[in-house]
Amino acid sequence: MRVLVFLLALPFTLHAQMNFDTVKIRPFRLADNLYMLTGTGGNLAALTGKEGNLIVDDQYAPLSDKIRQAVYAINPGEVRYVINTHLHGDHTGGNENFRRVGATLVAHDNVRARMMKESVNREGKTVPPRNPESWPVVTFQQRLSVHLNGEDLELHYLDRGHTDGDVVVRFRNANVIHTGDAFVRERYPFIDLTSGGSFLGYVHTLEQIYSLADDQTKIIPGHGALAMRADVKALHDKLADIRDQVIAALQKGTKPEDLATLPIATKYDAEFGKGFVKGKDFVLLVADEVKGMAKTRKK
Repeated sequence: MRVLVFLLALPFTLHAQMNFDTVKIRPFRLADNLYMLTGTGGNLAALTGKEGNLIVDDQYAPLSDKIRQAVYAINPGEVRYVINTHLHGDHTGGNENFRRVGATLVAHDNVRARMMKESVNREGKTVPPRNPESWPVVTFQQRLSVHLNGEDLELHYLDRGHTDGDVVVRFRNANVIHTGDAFVRERYPFIDLTSGGSFLGYVHTLEQIYSLADDQTKIIPGHGALAMRADVKALHDKLADIRDQVIAALQKGTKPEDLATLPIATKYDAEFGKGFVKGKDFVLLVADEVKGMAKTRKK
């Protein structure tokens, strides 16, 4: 648990250490009026047009003006809608700023519920709720449709994975999917257990993202370079391999605390180990959940 709490605190520690003055928001055109934007924090999507601009996620609060300017340069006008893929501050830090200029905030029911209540930091101290100006004002449970600028957006809640409020946004006409942190590249995924996350749910979500896509679908991950359907399958298969190795070791009688000494994730460390989640810690997290599921089935 101490490892988990430390990992939870890392994004906020990194936020405090960042120099946002040097960050540049870079747009990459994916379709006629749809862009992927990068900066620092989660990847953004921007849908532009005469009916108003929409973005998916808004990174950190100090970057709001830069994001607004980058979108304005594509299509003059304010951002009218912000969709949050989940609650973390590197994806929702700008909520308050965008709401103040008239944007409607959209997210899963659980995102608003968690922003409204206290949480606990790595020192065990109570952290107050987010500012009410940051709370989404339009929420949903399973699916929501948005029709804007000639595009049909499908907002899907597929399963609890990274958190219990993950939203995947499908731009149906452009054949683009924004996954938030339900799919990331070049790192072990962070399963935020204190926000309702689940490793097994994460694997299930990847399966459903794969089903939503085809071989031409462009996929904007929560972090990392633009991806395709095959990249989602590749991550799924690696996580499933780790899962299956953990299950096999537990069935042979290996104690959960000893799993970190086994080379279960070693072959993936070169690719995924550069993030703040390390392979050995990830294996222990998987073991805890698998063991817990096995106990539940026996009851």
